[in-house]
Amino acid sequence: MSRIEDSLEKAVKLRTVPPPVIRKEPLPPDFSRSYYEPAEKQAHLRDYLEILIRRKWIILAFLIAVVITGTVATFIMKPLYKATTTIQLRSGKTEIVTFKDVYKELNDLETQYNILSSTNLAERVATKLNLTNITEEGRKYSVGKISQGLEVEPIKKTELVTVSFISNNPEVAAIVANTVADEYINFRQESKLKPAQLGGQRLRKEVEDARERLESSEKELNEYVAKSEFVFTKNDLDYENLLAQKYASLDKELNQVTAERISKEAIYQEVKKSGIDYNVVLEKPIIQALMKDYIKLESEYSNLLIIHKPEYPKMLQLKDQIESIKKRIEIEEQTIINTLQSDYQLALKKEKLLSSAIVKLRQDVTELQKDMIQFQILKREVETNRVMYDSLLQRLKEVDISTTLTESDVQVLDKAQIPRSPFKPQKAYNIGLSLLFGLFGGIFLAFFVEYFDNTIKTDADIEKISHIPVIGNVPISKTSVKKLINDSSNDGNAFSEAFKSIRTSIQFSNTSRFPKPLLITSPVSQEGKSTISASIAKSLASLQKKGIIVDADLRRPNIHLLFELDNSTGLSTYLEGSTEFNGLIKKSQYPGLDIVTAGPIHQNPSELLNSSRIKELIDVLSAAYDYIIIDSAPILGMSDSLILSTISEGVILVIKANATPADALIQSNKALANVTANTVGIILNQVDFKSGYAYSSYYGSPYLNNDGRGKKTV
Repeated sequence: MSRIEDSLEKAVKLRTVPPPVIRKEPLPPDFSRSYYEPAEKQAHLRDYLEILIRRKWIILAFLIAVVITGTVATFIMKPLYKATTTIQLRSGKTEIVTFKDVYKELNDLETQYNILSSTNLAERVATKLNLTNITEEGRKYSVGKISQGLEVEPIKKTELVTVSFISNNPEVAAIVANTVADEYINFRQESKLKPAQLGGQRLRKEVEDARERLESSEKELNEYVAKSEFVFTKNDLDYENLLAQKYASLDKELNQVTAERISKEAIYQEVKKSGIDYNVVLEKPIIQALMKDYIKLESEYSNLLIIHKPEYPKMLQLKDQIESIKKRIEIEEQTIINTLQSDYQLALKKEKLLSSAIVKLRQDVTELQKDMIQFQILKREVETNRVMYDSLLQRLKEVDISTTLTESDVQVLDKAQIPRSPFKPQKAYNIGLSLLFGLFGGIFLAFFVEYFDNTIKTDADIEKISHIPVIGNVPISKTSVKKLINDSSNDGNAFSEAFKSIRTSIQFSNTSRFPKPLLITSPVSQEGKSTISASIAKSLASLQKKGIIVDADLRRPNIHLLFELDNSTGLSTYLEGSTEFNGLIKKSQYPGLDIVTAGPIHQNPSELLNSSRIKELIDVLSAAYDYIIIDSAPILGMSDSLILSTISEGVILVIKANATPADALIQSNKALANVTANTVGIILNQVDFKSGYAYSSYYGSPYLNNDGRGKKTV
């Protein structure tokens, strides 16, 4: 009796008592893979270089786009010409000036810069250009056009300023720049002359009015003198008599004494209140000398206090000296106060004596002054009018002279010349800048894309996220999947060698036997799990072992397409009971490798996989074959793989490089852990070993060539 017939008999016996699908006992401990969790990898310069290599197409595309855009924009841009004239704002004067004068001059320079850029000056320039029929492209110049093309730039640490104008026409650029300089000089001249001219007109009218007032007042004074019949002691019209002169003298002296007394009283009261802090006291040489000694000793005491304690003999000596000077200052202060008080008392006494004398004298001159009041009024009016007239006349002469002698404080040092070459565009500069911006922009974009790329790329990403070992990397192959699996000529290429490495990793993951059955699944669809399942089975079949592939992906089966088998019957029809075991197994083109296709797609695949017949089938196949490979549906969103993991001794997850999100792997690991599945390892599929992600260059080494035989280069 064959092994398959024995398995059938065993399956018939198992049907009488259906076993539970979910395994309650733990998996054999020897299937658990011992794995060391590596320490977190520190960022290295090599990692950033790998990102740049990996995203080289983004960098290159951005660089080309920017360079092309910049180059095209440069060559289609109209050439702009820039003409520049240099102006000196004021003539140099070697005078000693204060800080306030320097600050004022700086503000004046800033004012002139703003005037050069002002709308008023632009209007003057536009008016002059339009009067001389200067146009650009047939259009007259406007204020906005001039302001837009005008550039004013002061030369640092000088009184020079450059005035430039940018235009499409080189001749127009030079004309406008020179016109701006000329109009600015005219504006400065007018700004100086106009106030003087207006002031001169006003002064002439005021001089005429002052002359009329003076003549009128003199006439009135002469008439009053003749009418009053005054007798003057001198020929200079000094009409005061001797008594009046004495009274005037005493009154004047009294005013002086009173003013002196008020001044001394104020000083005395202020010194008495403020003490040594008042300026009169501080200006005394003795006080200044004592204060200087006091500050010197205080400073010396403070410095020594850092080193010595106050009880130190030298410190005590300094303290005594300070107190002594302090007392001398107080004594000198009191002496000054006493002196000021004596001066004040003396001035007060003198004021009282003069007041008494003048009161007596006032009685004598009262009658005379009644007559002199009107005379004095008329005389003062004459004198006032004469002073006013002389002052206005002098000022008018000065204005007339200043108007005729006014010089410009602005001069043109260098006139604008017609530029020979365009100012913009600078083709080499723009292209170089485009290259630089494109390169750095592309690098930034590459890191930006890398930062938001949440897909798994390398073994390190997998082990960091899941702490599950990677048992193999499958390279990208340009050959079709069917040809890779069905053409035996591919057995020596990189794709085939990758699965030999995976086969070895699975075999050595357990020291007793190969995990049976071995479930192949993935977090999401389109990860290549069916190709991985077929390739692992093909690699195991090359070891002269008898194995079988069970296509348990009842939603989107693919194994029958890879091996070009009929799928009218299969696992789904068997689990439904419409197909018997004898018609379930199909032969492949590889000796020792059989296939169980998925069969027609069922509406409720999870219910079929959760039946007792799947467990019976696995038990039968386990007895008949050396290895069983189960290709299942993705984990996320479906329970098919989780159900099958409970009857499998090992689970392998397939991750597609640069496609599977990290969150998908995390959720898949949690789901498998919840059903106590034994995850043997993870296979990273479709790895581009030329992109910079792969850590090994073995698959591109000369040990593997097209005919599959290793060649050593001598």
